[in-house]
Amino acid sequence: MTTIENHGSKILDADISNLEWRIGAVLPDEYRRFLLEFNGGNPVPDTVDVEGLPGVSADVQVLFGIGRSMESSNIDWNLTALAERLEAGMLPIATDSSGNVFCLALQGHRRGSVFCCDLESVFGDLAATPQLFQVAPNFDVFMTQLRPFS
Repeated sequence: MTTIENHGSKILDADISNLEWRIGAVLPDEYRRFLLEFNGGNPVPDTVDVEGLPGVSADVQVLFGIGRSMESSNIDWNLTALAERLEAGMLPIATDSSGNVFCLALQGHRRGSVFCCDLESVFGDLAATPQLFQVAPNFDVFMTQLRPFS
């Protein structure tokens, strides 16, 4: 079972609605519940298998939230910082210690799925499109796939 350490301050439905208005999409219910309960944080255990990613697994260093004290742990900050790198309809929800991000698909047939965006392989090449690797069909499954590093 995954626990969340260093979770963020409590947020309200209105905070999520404001985010949804800014991004022009409705968050999947399971991710909305996570934000309301924890508002980001550090998962324990923190390792997830990512088929196709060099190294095959990645750590989930921090799950982003809304209005967190550390700027780089905020969804909004990551949306701005990664705007030119991510496909349309991808919401950054977490990062690993290598600089890759985990994203939640917000539109189309992939809606609700969690992907690992391999930013490390295109580091320094802003014209390159990072490769996406599907990690889970939804956020709840993503969280259940977290395992101890071995």
